This record gives sequence, structure tokens and C-alpha cells, in this order.
Amino acid sequence: MAGKWWNKIQLYFNHGEPLPVHLIGRGFLLLLVMSLGFDSISGSDLWKNSATGSWSLISGNTEQSEYSASAAFERKGDLKIGNTLLKDTELRFALSHTRGVLNDSLYQNDGEASILFDIMAHQTFSPFLLTSWEYDSTAGLESRTEMGAGLKWALGHGFSISAAAFFELEDYVGEGKKTQMRWSFRPKFKKTFPSGMTMNYMVFFKPIQGNFGSYLLEHNVAIEVPTTIKWLTVKLTVEDDYNSQPPEGVKKWDSEANVGITIKF
Repeated sequence: MAGKWWNKIQLYFNHGEPLPVHLIGRGFLLLLVMSLGFDSISGSDLWKNSATGSWSLISGNTEQSEYSASAAFERKGDLKIGNTLLKDTELRFALSHTRGVLNDSLYQNDGEASILFDIMAHQTFSPFLLTSWEYDSTAGLESRTEMGAGLKWALGHGFSISAAAFFELEDYVGEGKKTQMRWSFRPKFKKTFPSGMTMNYMVFFKPIQGNFGSYLLEHNVAIEVPTTIKWLTVKLTVEDDYNSQPPEGVKKWDSEANVGITIKF
């Protein structure tokens, strides 16, 4: 019986999709090493790290396996690199990957890696740099790489808005690679309640420069509930993605809801 389940798990993690478990495993180790390296040269503030995961496996009349994993490494405070001191700076690395198989048919395979460098992060106005890479093979997206800069305006009481400009390299199945400029406009609400529960609500509107009829719309809600264990929380996420002009045969809307546990260290 144990052998049967092990074979299922082994087959599940051995596949040729781009950057699946390798993104989480190798990236996790790399960023841990980087965090120790940055800490050794840039002050006494500690990094805040977290990992979230959920997994399910069904066998019998229905053969289904699914997992979702993410990791984040975040440093807040004054950052000194060499002789340069950057006040109230946030540096964040994030990784995520989700994969699902139903009766030998892949129904979900997506992931993302991003780096955010936010200068004067908790002031009224703060400039930031952002680079990200993502893929979603079931939606026809081989890869999308973005590099850009923007400005955030903190309105108070947990509300903020931001605008950014990105250089983008996008590759859809059957359409080939193309480069373009894309804007990103984002309202956000983030609040920590007296119970310790936190809520993070964001909406992104990302039109292409010169063609605002071609855009991406992203809606993200994350709620984190503390437990009696200090380093363990329960996390609920809801994500909606809309592509106004997807490739042929791909739906415009994608929605996902996830419940998992988060370990903070």
C-alpha cells in the first residue's frame, strides 16, 4: 500500500513542465543563503521569512493530486549596502507554484517569482523597483517577464495606490515572443485587526501602452488568521485573473481559492 502511494507521489513530482518544484526547492535554498548574506553586510535587522503550502491526493474511482506552495523572504528597515544607507527600505523575494492533475490530465500548472525593492517603504510617497517572472501552461502562457519602476502613495488607514511602468517580454503558445510596455495601476487595502488577523486586498489594472483595450486585470485577497502557535497561521487566498485578449481557445477568466497553513521563521 505504501509503495502504491509513493509511486503516485514520485510520478507527480517528476514532470517536464518549466520550473515546477525546482522553483520552490532550489529557489528556497538560494534565497535563504542570500538572506544570510545580506544580513551580514546590511545591518542588524532580521529577515522575516514564511512558507505556505497545501496538498491533496485522491485515489480510486477518481485519480487526483494537487499541491500549492509559496515562500516569501522579506527584510524591512534601514539597509546598508557598502557605504550607502537606504532608510526605511523593504526588500522582498517571493516564489509560488501550483500544480493539479485529474485522471492523468493536467488542469493547473502555474507559478511566479518576483523581487520587490521599495525605498522609503512606509513614507507617504515611496519609489520602488520590481521584476517578476510567471507562467501558466494551462492558460497558454509559456512565460511573462516584467521589469519596471513605480511610485506608491500611502493614503492612510491601510489604503494606498500605486502606478508603475514595465518593460515586458511575453510568450504565449502559438503566438511567439513579443516585447511591449505595460502600465500597472493598483489600489490596495491592508489591515491588521486586534485579534491578530490580517487582510490584504489588491486590484491590478495592467493595460498595454498604446492599446488600453488589451489589458490584464488581477484581483487578490489574502486573509491570515493566527493560531495558538506563534509561528503558525492559517491563510486563505482568493485570486481572479482576467485577460481581455487571450489566445484562441483560452478563457478570459481564471479564479482560484486556497486554504493552507503558513510557517513563519
